[in-house]
Amino acid sequence: MYLPRNVDAVLDAWFRDPARKPLVLRGARQTGKSTSVRELGKRATAFVEVNLDRVEDLRLARAAGSASGFMDALCLRENLSALPTGTLLFIDEIQQEPQVVPWLRYLHEDHPEIAVVAAGSLLEVRMTDRGFSFPVGRVTFRTLGPLTFPEFLRATGKDLLADRLLTHLRDLSPLPPAVHDQATALLSDYLFVGGMPEAVARWCREPSLVSVRQVHRDLLQALAEDIQKDRGSVAAVEAAFEALPRHYGMRFKYEQFAPGRRSRDMHAAIDRLEAARLVLRALPTGSTDLPASPKERAAPKLVPLDIGIAMTQWGLGPNDLKRTGADRMLEGRVAEAYVGQQIASPADCQPTDLWFWVREQPGSDAEVDYLLPQGRHLVPVEVKAGAAGRLKSLHRFLWTTGRKVGLRLHAGNLSDERHVVRMPDGELNHRLLSIPLYLAAALRERTWVTQ
Repeated sequence: MYLPRNVDAVLDAWFRDPARKPLVLRGARQTGKSTSVRELGKRATAFVEVNLDRVEDLRLARAAGSASGFMDALCLRENLSALPTGTLLFIDEIQQEPQVVPWLRYLHEDHPEIAVVAAGSLLEVRMTDRGFSFPVGRVTFRTLGPLTFPEFLRATGKDLLADRLLTHLRDLSPLPPAVHDQATALLSDYLFVGGMPEAVARWCREPSLVSVRQVHRDLLQALAEDIQKDRGSVAAVEAAFEALPRHYGMRFKYEQFAPGRRSRDMHAAIDRLEAARLVLRALPTGSTDLPASPKERAAPKLVPLDIGIAMTQWGLGPNDLKRTGADRMLEGRVAEAYVGQQIASPADCQPTDLWFWVREQPGSDAEVDYLLPQGRHLVPVEVKAGAAGRLKSLHRFLWTTGRKVGLRLHAGNLSDERHVVRMPDGELNHRLLSIPLYLAAALRERTWVTQ
């Protein structure tokens, strides 16, 4: 069962581009990289896959010794005098053999008629360990994460609802109550299922939370086994991995991340987990425009790979959701973790750094949950359950910058309102756009007016 993804259009556009470069597809294990490339291969003239996790394919690559030798060996293996124009050559788990990496350049230069894709898990980790890098300016990078909520809707046969939600976001018009209720109920499903392809596929076949959570536990076990193969400080990385759920959706300090572990060791361990795409750090900044710069000595925020896996790690179930609502679970951490994951996974598969705004001054501290890139500006995004008047940090950001528009993600319907708020040194007249949580992933798909 193939689940349609945003990356399908990205890969298709790349494949059809006559000026394409070799493409390197990044992402954590089990996010669907290989499956998506194989789906693209169905539309190619021919599809040739080399998986360097397989002993025979790794032996072939090592024996080839050069890009030309590699192509010759592949043609013989496929019983072809040459790979035909329009062939898609897929080199999977490329991190297993560093000598293959520079061949991407020569394969492109010597065989431009062949489209070359490379993928692998733990790419950045292995690159650091083994001292290799991809040819600068010679390859195209894209990143694939778990399915976002709109992708989940389409995978579960709710294409029309997904399109309808986007229409309302573009128009900034409230959804009919019945439509809002449907979307909210499906978001509840997504929070527990998450976006890992195997979990979503299992949910499509058998909508059972027990079954899905077994998939999550199996995935966590596989990720833990990957960590045990790490060439770095395995004990520190394992300790950091086990401590992740305690810090999802909130700011953290390295010296307090895992009991008995030094700050330096935890910093290095989280570096490796982030390089493996198992977690994402949202960075604190005092900047209000791009390029942003991290705020020194300010604590970052932790965003999980997948909200469904995080919910399994937290041990939260449907009854917890009914009691508190998605925007209040774990004092808002669930919603904040979910929103961070969604806006860090744009449809074009070109993620950027994830930022949040902090102002640390005596008697005037402020923290805006996320900042959304919009041209050269950063648009403030708060994830809140409270009324408009409680958005003190958002108001401080707008007052400081002189901007007039802020976004609030909440469990309610879509609204576009004008507010006047009294500030210590004047009145803030601003526009508050309240966006339902189920539209978080679509925020980057729309142009936001900042004034």
